[in-house]
Amino acid sequence: MASSSNSAPSPLGPPVAEKLTRDNFVLWKAQFLPAIRGAQLMGILDGSSPAPPKVLSVEKDGKAEEKPNPAYEVWVARDQQLLGHLLNSINKEVLAQVATLTTSAEVWATLEGSFTAHSRARVTNLRLQLTNMKKGDMKMADYLAKMKNISDEIASAGKTVDADDMVG
Repeated sequence: MASSSNSAPSPLGPPVAEKLTRDNFVLWKAQFLPAIRGAQLMGILDGSSPAPPKVLSVEKDGKAEEKPNPAYEVWVARDQQLLGHLLNSINKEVLAQVATLTTSAEVWATLEGSFTAHSRARVTNLRLQLTNMKKGDMKMADYLAKMKNISDEIASAGKTVDADDMVG
């Protein structure tokens, strides 16, 4: 009887609607990760569930013998399916940065490393925009909508916006 760890992964569905670009990592990640978590593939993606050994050592007639590990084949299949889904979810410009990597964990680590610093800089820039924004000639509804959009972008990066930040 096959264990549940040897079953085929859940379908990941179509790639995210908005492909990853240099400017939308936080929003892309918010779209991308639910399907991965739902398919129970997060451990493969983040590297916390590494590949099992390629071969197993078994004893047969008093002799140690190596044989292929079926769990390894299942893990590779799941990883490659995840890798394909991941690569199909990023645009050509970003794909060029990770095209030579062979596992989903390698691609994920590279993307996270590349975009985390960029996201921090983006949040800092958005906070400055919020702080320096003036109503000027804008209608009040437009001014409030613009402030709301900026605060939503900051929130999507996992940062909080204080009420004091919203007072111009």
